[in-house]
Amino acid sequence: MKERKTDPFSTWQENKILLNSIFMKEKMTKYSEQIVDNYFTALQNAHKRIEMTRDSLEIGMIQDIASDYLKDMQWHVKQDASDSDFDSQYRFDLVARKEKRTILVLVQPEITRKILQDIKKDIFDRRKEMPSTRILLATDILELPYVLQHGTLSDFISELALKHKLGILFIDKNLDFQETWLVPSEFLNPQRQVHNDRF
Repeated sequence: MKERKTDPFSTWQENKILLNSIFMKEKMTKYSEQIVDNYFTALQNAHKRIEMTRDSLEIGMIQDIASDYLKDMQWHVKQDASDSDFDSQYRFDLVARKEKRTILVLVQPEITRKILQDIKKDIFDRRKEMPSTRILLATDILELPYVLQHGTLSDFISELALKHKLGILFIDKNLDFQETWLVPSEFLNPQRQVHNDRF
């Protein structure tokens, strides 16, 4: 990953701090609106660099890149694993652990309202309180416009972020630039959707 020092969260250390901060409200509130806006601008620029003719990334590739990212951030990662907070029959694409904290990753190459409703029903409706657990949705960076544009889908994502702390990992396959972009739930509020005019 080539580090672009002008972009927020573009270095390994900044990424590590951001990932660890999703468990600490006081740290998340310290990120200024300007930093978050600059981060979304960098994310949108990454989206624009993609050839629109490229196919969507498949589940296995998204899972591998997200797994590599979490391992690089010094988390212990298992693929296709269960979590003790849920029915043992329910499998997450990735389960990452560090000390007493857990990140559960669901891989979806495409984000639809039905997929989000299933996540709400299968996960958030079953476990209301998970103070030491965060859920991340890993998806292709090509899905970025649908997340940022005004509409029922982005509204539903904002609702899940606010009520259940759902975050998103945007994934790209790119050896020259950053491949994984963490958007914590705190960054996914309705005010952030003003960025939709860039698409």
